[in-house]
Amino acid sequence: MKNATGIRQERLGKEAVDGRGIAEGVGQAGIGIIVLLAALIGVWGLACLVGGVMATGAGDLVRGFISSVAGG
Repeated sequence: MKNATGIRQERLGKEAVDGRGIAEGVGQAGIGIIVLLAALIGVWGLACLVGGVMATGAGDLVRGFISSVAGG
């Protein structure tokens, strides 16, 4: 088993596999996915807000929000 690592490094070259580069790429992909999902959630929330204003009007929407927060 000790020799297997040496053989693999000879085949790939010592600089062919960079663990830090792979980790950085995976981290950037993760951040990108999180940002994309946050943007989708924001667009969904905005669409719901516009739908609420269109259905009931701004006054009723604000009144309903205040009553739900105040517990009335």
